[in-house]
Amino acid sequence: MPIRKICIGWICIALADGALAQPAPPPTYANNVATILQNRCQNCHRPGEAAPFPLLTYEQARPWAKAIKGAVVQGKMPPWFADRHYGKFANDSSLPQNEIDALVNWVDAGAPLGNPKELPAAKAVCRWLGDS
Repeated sequence: MPIRKICIGWICIALADGALAQPAPPPTYANNVATILQNRCQNCHRPGEAAPFPLLTYEQARPWAKAIKGAVVQGKMPPWFADRHYGKFANDSSLPQNEIDALVNWVDAGAPLGNPKELPAAKAVCRWLGDS
């Protein structure tokens, strides 16, 4: 009889442990993606810069979600042409894997906005104005 109680106890513990282990919610634009775009994309993806469309807001980024996923998975964006076999570069603009994963997970989850109260403040971008 005690064996049966022990087995039942382990089953209950295993079930309770499984119920507590829930996957993390997918990233949202507000809590994760906006910061990645600010830090990695907005220097070019803003009006008057080289990129063909801005990524300053959710409304601007959402229609491009699948294209963003494809570009970061293929390593096309952000552009980085230096050969990593020749050392580390201080100005390397390539995305670390955790940011690629966050963008991919955001797109795969349907590119949700999330809570607008979690949006980071807009960043000012410094520009070199050249010789006047």
